Amino acid sequence: MISKKTVAIYILLGGSLVFPLAGFLLRPIYFESLRNHSTVRILTKEGTLIGRGKNLNQTKQDWESIQEYPNFVPEIIKIAEDKRFDSHHGVDLFAGSNSLRSYFFSKGKRGGASTITMQLVRIQNPEIRSYPFFLRKVFEMVEALRYEVWLTKAEILEAYLNSVSIHSNIVGFPSASLTLFGKHIRFLSIEETVYLSVLIRKNKPTLEELSIRYKNLCERIPYEIPILKDPNELTVDPNFRSKYDFTEHWKGENHHFLNWIRKLISVPSEEFVSSLSSELNSDLHSIVNSELAGLARWNVSNASAIVLERVPGKEDELELKAMIGSKNFFEDGDGMVNGSLAYRDAGSTLKPLLYAVAIEKGYYNINSIFSDEKYSFSLGQGGNYLPRNADLRYWGDLTLAEALGNSRNIPAVTAINQMSVTTFYRFLLAAGFSHLKESPQFYGPGLALGAGGTSLLQLVRAYGSFPLNGILPKIRLGKIDKKPLYYGSSTRLFSGETAEEIKFVLKDPKLRQRAFGRRSYLDFPFPVSIKTGTSKDYRNSWTVAFNENYVVGAWVGNFSGERTMDVSGSFGAGRIVQNIFRSLMKDKPKQDYTSNFTETKSFCRLTGKLALEKCPSIVLRVRKKIIHSEFCDKHKEGAKSSVLGVGFVYPSMGQVYLYHPSYERETQSIPIRIREIKTLKDPKLVWNGEKEFTPSTNGDLRLPIIRGKQSLVLYDGEQQKAFVDFEVK
Repeated sequence: MISKKTVAIYILLGGSLVFPLAGFLLRPIYFESLRNHSTVRILTKEGTLIGRGKNLNQTKQDWESIQEYPNFVPEIIKIAEDKRFDSHHGVDLFAGSNSLRSYFFSKGKRGGASTITMQLVRIQNPEIRSYPFFLRKVFEMVEALRYEVWLTKAEILEAYLNSVSIHSNIVGFPSASLTLFGKHIRFLSIEETVYLSVLIRKNKPTLEELSIRYKNLCERIPYEIPILKDPNELTVDPNFRSKYDFTEHWKGENHHFLNWIRKLISVPSEEFVSSLSSELNSDLHSIVNSELAGLARWNVSNASAIVLERVPGKEDELELKAMIGSKNFFEDGDGMVNGSLAYRDAGSTLKPLLYAVAIEKGYYNINSIFSDEKYSFSLGQGGNYLPRNADLRYWGDLTLAEALGNSRNIPAVTAINQMSVTTFYRFLLAAGFSHLKESPQFYGPGLALGAGGTSLLQLVRAYGSFPLNGILPKIRLGKIDKKPLYYGSSTRLFSGETAEEIKFVLKDPKLRQRAFGRRSYLDFPFPVSIKTGTSKDYRNSWTVAFNENYVVGAWVGNFSGERTMDVSGSFGAGRIVQNIFRSLMKDKPKQDYTSNFTETKSFCRLTGKLALEKCPSIVLRVRKKIIHSEFCDKHKEGAKSSVLGVGFVYPSMGQVYLYHPSYERETQSIPIRIREIKTLKDPKLVWNGEKEFTPSTNGDLRLPIIRGKQSLVLYDGEQQKAFVDFEVK
């Protein structure tokens, strides 16, 4: 007879096992937590699937409700994997005993007997694969009991069908159905369901194994199913000797956008409907490749293009409609490089932004006069900067509008020096140029000519501020869970008046005619504002154009950085933008710009003042708030005054020259040029307060090189007109 003490001990021992087990089973499991590995379906605006996001396991996994599956799918899976699924509670004791007996006494030593619930446990806890066999099985059984306590059979089956590995990195029946058969799960056939069920046990079977497993499963299913001689005929996966490759429908032009979006989507969701138009992107892809075929002889191998569209009723956002990263995503080598996101020397493309901030800060007006002369700009202790124009010529005095329209370099460097490199640097950071990690002094005045670099996406977004009245737009990429997904945030960069003035300058073909000719790829049969850029040695060709509805940008060059054969922005990228814009505006009304802040006035090209009858005039749109009442005094009868006045073109104040002892001193003389010397009656130069020189009638002179600090003073008779200090080291 068992004593009471022994009974108490048994109760305590039993309790020590039962209570922890009960506590474990009572820990809740939430159905939503089982979806943590599902990936987002990424669709175009037209609803075309272009791919999926990726989860932490780098697998593709869709998730569909059990109601979306045909009724026979769960039944076939239960026959194939767990025929007593509806009657057991997570662990099939009968199948388990048979499996143990087979494992110990059968020559084949067949293990297994995992129920669907136990398989789901293994899927949700991949780390247990490293456990010893028996420990892993115990964990699976105990956890399966907990799943059965907290989840319904339908939830377990739904989670399993959406999570089970089918083939390679394809997870779940929905992903497998789309990838292998090109159809939604609700349209899956019985034969296809049998096929996918066979792949669960062996992801990559041989043809013989596939046929045997398919036939065996068909014999156990109470439906009339054709026994195919080659079940492989069901699939279109390229790894299975496909008769047709469904992936050909997913053309490469969308893949650069797809890979970029995958990095941006961080919110778990079933579906992301992008703003990208697959139809427009296909058109862009054709245009890019057609133009590249013609540019190949100029040593051009690649190009990128972007289209942004205005969102109706939104004054602070644009929508991404198309993105082409390269000529062929699947090309060996650099095909997968997304050229629209890569950073390169920006050339002259930043000049509209430079002049916009200079006008906004009050340094200049759109009719201000610049001197396009040979200048050497002091860099302080770092030496001097001698910019050159692309044509290596100097045009003399011209308005800001003409300097921008014709993309003159020296006026741009003059502007950045006037307002300081730091001011423009901070403006670019505010405009989204976050890649500028060095100090303003690192880039120097070359920042005005694109030395800091840019990406095509960054550039078209910044240009979007002109049609949006000075507001830097956020870029709408689509909707996820019915909420918009944006790239960047909106902020005001400059006023609507400044934006409109720059917009009209870039639209006027007459303003750029001197540099680009009467006919070029920058001219359109409808209103378009346009700017080009060409980096040093013709390595990068840029063009950005916009009107009231679209912003279009293109880059042309070589991903390797190799220089092209003198392909400029107007010729290379300009051709692509021309074709894209014509395609966008086909069958659309060719409406001119509306003017909200500016009015038309005629100015003298040489003084920037209101033009008289004898003035070489230019018509500009200027803001209404400024009263232009002063007329030109240069072209009055007998007038000889200059708007800029007399002064030194070079040397500049503080300029440093270097003397090289290995060269003859006579070959290292210092060049001097004086502006407007013809307005002086008795010009003379005094060097270092001692020597006196008379400059030539055109204002040129050369001084012998002598080390030390130097000074030059210009006189007209006894009246001092200008002075400059420089140094020779």
